[in-house]
Amino acid sequence: MAESSPLVSGAVQSLTERIRSGEFVMGRGLPSERKLSEDLAVSRVVVRAAIQELERMGLVECKARCRPIVRSQKLHAVSASDHSMRYIAVWLWPSAGDFCAASILRGVQSVGLPANMKLVVANAVGDDVVTRLDSEAKFLRGLAEDDQAAGAIVWYLGGEINEPALQTAKQSRVPLVFLDRLPPSSVQADFVGTDNAGSARRAVEYLLSLGHRRIALISNIDKVSSVLARESGYRKALREAGIDYQNDLVFEVQTDEIEGVADAIDAMLALPEPPSAVFGINDHIALQAHKALTSREVAIPEQMSVLGFDGLLRWVPGGGYLTSAWQDFERIGQTATELILEKMELPRDASFKHILFDAPVRPRASTARNLSARPESPTHPRDFTEEVLS
Repeated sequence: MAESSPLVSGAVQSLTERIRSGEFVMGRGLPSERKLSEDLAVSRVVVRAAIQELERMGLVECKARCRPIVRSQKLHAVSASDHSMRYIAVWLWPSAGDFCAASILRGVQSVGLPANMKLVVANAVGDDVVTRLDSEAKFLRGLAEDDQAAGAIVWYLGGEINEPALQTAKQSRVPLVFLDRLPPSSVQADFVGTDNAGSARRAVEYLLSLGHRRIALISNIDKVSSVLARESGYRKALREAGIDYQNDLVFEVQTDEIEGVADAIDAMLALPEPPSAVFGINDHIALQAHKALTSREVAIPEQMSVLGFDGLLRWVPGGGYLTSAWQDFERIGQTATELILEKMELPRDASFKHILFDAPVRPRASTARNLSARPESPTHPRDFTEEVLS
């Protein structure tokens, strides 16, 4: 079992429990591979690997062109601690009801857990930053103090402020996998997220392919790794296109709500030469920019193209009206769960993994070719729609 994948391990756990309970009767065949695949929510390849493991354990007998026969309900002796229920904690931001967090949680829940493992989901509480960070610190310290904590998937908020609590959790040897935002540089850990720098660069390249040369960036004050990487991608795309980075086209808002974004739009439109496109560091900002521009009778996309990052409107039929780089939140959650299960089977000093996924641009009605572009500017956009995750 040590070399089995988490999915195979979970399938073996489930099948052995069903043999133990008498659901699968000694001397009779197991259900078909297709039925087991549906019941366990795994592929038939995983089912076959699990059955091979059951045969190795002496629980089933496999013969050619026959379903595996249950040989015995007697399992190998295990210690009492093997039967104790343990949990994987999932720490989300801002709550499980948020689109991004809910999508990540769906990915987490899509992975079969061992029979003695459950999920515990928590998120920051409170109406202000101090209270939320305090709740995160309590969560991290709680992991260190709880013998039933088998691991945690963490969407970390606290930066350097909660570093002591984070170090406490790490020193307790509870495996941690971080999502979306990297932990402080002093904490080496596994990470699953988006290639923010590369995806932002490709998003800006899409605007460049439409003939836009003056592209504004609206960012925020939350200078976490994901935001910094997207800003870096914006600069790199301009640099590779031979366009100078211009401070007057970069705006930093105090809040992602309409008040702060509208002020940035007003400043942008007041420039002697306003941009023809705006890139919001996230979809919240891009949507507020779209709203502010529309209220100021700026035609979108004829006068201004708007592009975001996240893909929050994917649930709208047709994917909504906002061109955006779509993060694969479900795959991030699924991969983080598979990774935390893998970490539980590895030596404590195993190396760490950083797994990044692309966020491909999905063109929608908020972007179009820049009709005022000079003739030497590209006029035929690349087809970004077909870009897929590697």
